[in-house]
Amino acid sequence: MQDRRKRVYIKITILILSSILVTTHIIKTTAAMELSMKDDTYFLPVNQAHYVLQPSILETIKREIIEDQEKNDAKETILEEIEKPSVESEEKEKNQINEKPIVQPDNSLRGYLNDYVLEVIKTYNYRERSYPYLLNKDYDNYNGVTATLHYKNQVLLKAHPSGSRASHCSGITFEVFFKAMQERNQQLGISVDDFNGMTWDELYDFVLTWYAALGPKTQSNIAIAVEKYGIGQQIKRLEDAKPGDFIDISRENNTGHTAVFLGWIKEENRIIGFEYWSSQDSTNGISYHKEYFNVTGAHGRKYGNVRIDKVYIARILPVSQYRAFK
Repeated sequence: MQDRRKRVYIKITILILSSILVTTHIIKTTAAMELSMKDDTYFLPVNQAHYVLQPSILETIKREIIEDQEKNDAKETILEEIEKPSVESEEKEKNQINEKPIVQPDNSLRGYLNDYVLEVIKTYNYRERSYPYLLNKDYDNYNGVTATLHYKNQVLLKAHPSGSRASHCSGITFEVFFKAMQERNQQLGISVDDFNGMTWDELYDFVLTWYAALGPKTQSNIAIAVEKYGIGQQIKRLEDAKPGDFIDISRENNTGHTAVFLGWIKEENRIIGFEYWSSQDSTNGISYHKEYFNVTGAHGRKYGNVRIDKVYIARILPVSQYRAFK
């Protein structure tokens, strides 16, 4: 407010000096070199002379300038309100990371499980139903899946007994894989309990390998699981990954994650991150998300903390391309 008043008085000064309506009396003197006010009469030193202004004219000028300034202040206030981001826009920006990415169909993957995987993840309406994230060690009662899974008439993995539909990344990605496999089998006229001839024990071993529960990540991960049992292949070049593949990553802080891969994030044709679907604590459960690799940009900083040298990508083959594993 003080700055605005200063601007007003500066304008008054300029107009006073240039006004031809002012009656002046030149009084030569060498005194008073500073702006002062006395009885509503302004004294302005110019070339060691004082210009004495009639108060009535001065009041008119002051009033016009102040009214003009008030109008400008009102305009500035309106512009500030227009430019200020709304709560709605801030919330949209905040939630943008959870929006479903656009995934284009890939005809080169006809027969692979990818399309089935992408259809299955659409069935989890996380915006209308709660699918919270939960990771614990109560393995006897909860295995990270939202619904209990059965294979060959036996319980394979258990949902949380509370019915909360909780999940964690290894559990939800296996659940999606399991449902997609059963859906494809049904469409092909194959038993839903036939995953390349796996017994219950073999599929359970597949689960433990998928969960990276049988040793270090180099020996137990999604890619090893699908290749061990002849139903899939590891995608070794990042550029060859396709939406609907499964991805297993490690971070610099020694945490890991498993997800449905949806696409790469690139900067000038360089891969710097990826978009995915999974269950994670950062989104409080099932959601779309994105993360960045520990690669350095032109600004000299890393984009993220995902280790680009510790990425495992798995793709499920067409049934006709299954390999014998026994």
